[in-house]
Amino acid sequence: MRAVRGALPRKTALELALRSGASPRSAETWLAGKGAPNAEALAALLRSDLGLIVLEAIMAGAAPPWWEALRRQIAISRLRRAQAEHQRALEALEREAAP
Repeated sequence: MRAVRGALPRKTALELALRSGASPRSAETWLAGKGAPNAEALAALLRSDLGLIVLEAIMAGAAPPWWEALRRQIAISRLRRAQAEHQRALEALEREAAP
């Protein structure tokens, strides 16, 4: 749940509850490390905007081939997105510099 705290620094328990379908009290219990989400709540979290963060936390330290392949694809996707953003920024600067 540490990763979720980083992604949801404010009203973490409430935000976690909204995404998981659980009560805020249950979310507080998870965040305190005194319990864990049930399968239904975990599935809801994986389907939410926090899904990748939750999956990475679950898979921490694991290295099955499918996970390694997925992690590589995610890294490639992030790099391509950053590359496209840098390309747009470069082109904008070049347009500004043109006479």
